[in-house]
Amino acid sequence: MTLKHAILGLLNYEPMTGYDLKKTIDISINHFWPAVQSQIYTTLAKMEKEGWVTVETIPQESLPPRKVYSLTPTGRAEFVDWLTTPQPYGETRIAWLVQVFFAGQLDDQKALLLLHNLKSVFRQRLEGYASIPEDNRDSLRNDPPRDKFFWMLTVDFGVAQTISQIQWIDKVIHTVESREYILPTLAGDRS
Repeated sequence: MTLKHAILGLLNYEPMTGYDLKKTIDISINHFWPAVQSQIYTTLAKMEKEGWVTVETIPQESLPPRKVYSLTPTGRAEFVDWLTTPQPYGETRIAWLVQVFFAGQLDDQKALLLLHNLKSVFRQRLEGYASIPEDNRDSLRNDPPRDKFFWMLTVDFGVAQTISQIQWIDKVIHTVESREYILPTLAGDRS
């Protein structure tokens, strides 16, 4: 996925300014595809050059003019094409997992501290997911139930993944505490 396609998807609902897009991203897809304001404006400029969006400049009395971006038919076609094309599995880079990989170089006390800190981070993430529906209450109020269903599936995925990571860390903590350093079986190896 690219930020371009996320923006196309959001503009498919209604025209927005770059600021409005940032606010919408923060309450909708930020938990799996974050973006900073500068990325959004840079991406919008590229999308305008590609003919995917148009921009209308609206003067304001005491403020800089507002730039409202709208989806073009070409942009809508690109979005639908992307939406119906299976995406390749992305490369995974997980910094904390690199720490776990090398944790054998720490004594047990420091390794356990690392693991407990990771668990705390995941618990905070889980709390963050719990607040998403409340954060989105205003934006979801008038949207079709079917759209809300698909949006909230991404939250459900994040919750399930985070719970799984907490359970895995609990298992690792137990192993380190018991000092039973037995190689784990691969998840797919059930023989």
